[in-house]
Amino acid sequence: MMQIFFLLAGTAFGYVLILSGVSNYDVIREMFLMQSIHLYGVLAIAVGLSFMLVHLLKKLKMKALLTGSEIEYSNEPLDRNHVIGGLLAGAGWALTWACPGPALAQIGFGTMAGLFTVTGILAGTIVYGWNRK
Repeated sequence: MMQIFFLLAGTAFGYVLILSGVSNYDVIREMFLMQSIHLYGVLAIAVGLSFMLVHLLKKLKMKALLTGSEIEYSNEPLDRNHVIGGLLAGAGWALTWACPGPALAQIGFGTMAGLFTVTGILAGTIVYGWNRK
């Protein structure tokens, strides 16, 4: 039953990404070239909503859906690795015109450029794993 829930939730999330234009190459390009503020609004809503939902999860002491275990929250101080990771993620987004969520939505929508982005994400994850050992 949980698999059906997650399939429907993922499909709905992908639909919202497509509908909002987050996975559209031209919309993303316009954002980076400062020709449109549409995606900045979408990002602001996503950050605000995420902030509120995380605080709601903490207040209600919700448990993880899959494991039923308590969700651990931590506040890590900003360090060098966060800055480097943010710069690398930003560079990847600027080069591919997509971040992980929209890249998967692009594939679901039939945009083949998303395949290259997701391949790069997977390759980067593998390289990161090798370097963490």
